[in-house]
Amino acid sequence: MQYNYSKTVKNNPVLRESFNELTRSTFGFDFSQWYARGHWGDYYIPHALLDGEKVISNVSVNLMQFDMGGTEKNYIQLGTVMTVPACRNQGLNREIMEQILDEYTGRADGIYLFANDEVLDYYPKFGFKPAKEYEYYLHCKKQEKITPYSMKKVDMSEEKNCLQLYSFIQDYSISPEFPNKNDAMYMNQNLSLYQFWMAFGYDEHIFYLTEEDIYVIAEINKNTLLIHQIFGKQQADMMRLSKSFGEHVEEMVLGFSPVQKELFLVREREEEDCTLFILGEDLKCIERDRLMFPVLSHA
Repeated sequence: MQYNYSKTVKNNPVLRESFNELTRSTFGFDFSQWYARGHWGDYYIPHALLDGEKVISNVSVNLMQFDMGGTEKNYIQLGTVMTVPACRNQGLNREIMEQILDEYTGRADGIYLFANDEVLDYYPKFGFKPAKEYEYYLHCKKQEKITPYSMKKVDMSEEKNCLQLYSFIQDYSISPEFPNKNDAMYMNQNLSLYQFWMAFGYDEHIFYLTEEDIYVIAEINKNTLLIHQIFGKQQADMMRLSKSFGEHVEEMVLGFSPVQKELFLVREREEEDCTLFILGEDLKCIERDRLMFPVLSHA
């Protein structure tokens, strides 16, 4: 059968609902609230095959901009890869992938995606290669002389708190006079993706360091403190940050690559059922320079 190819899902109510229905049945969530709140911006672009007004297969293009130590990198991240069960094994997803690669190859510094274990043999057919990521961590020692930060949890159910945080991130991202002092591979100019995660994934894990004017996205897993992201014009003191979350913290693990790598231990990142695939010479820096894509940049 011949299906129509569309990049207009976002602005077509019927197609958008069909897209959300397929997303729900495939991944267990959808983008309806993200859209309703006005957070679905221009950086997330579904590329779909349609049977009439029904989305039957999709690969979404995410326009990603990263600040890597003052150097701007423009990448494409592919995600929301899905096909209606009855239409699988017909080459529909391959058709979309080929269209996307024809459109974007040469227009970005590189293209990447995260694949689950069931399709590890699929993406090399398009030239993608698996790549390692590296995570940074610290063993947290109990030191009486370390003073914890004055910290408060941000209530994201309050609209004013959301607006204040989003304004902070936006200003932080567009201020060249304040180079990023925490994240060596900071996702820049993509407030909508931060809004997605902070509304639906990390809304209960946002803290504000009142003395330093720093936001921290963090959570405790047993005795491990997971620091997913830090937003601020100052460099956070990691030992003070650790103590701020309690004396029981034994290890701190970052969800991003620190600017001062020499202060941390490093190991190969292992995430169950998730492998990074890259396309393009530029993206070899991830493995070569022992970097990782920030967890809040995954789409």
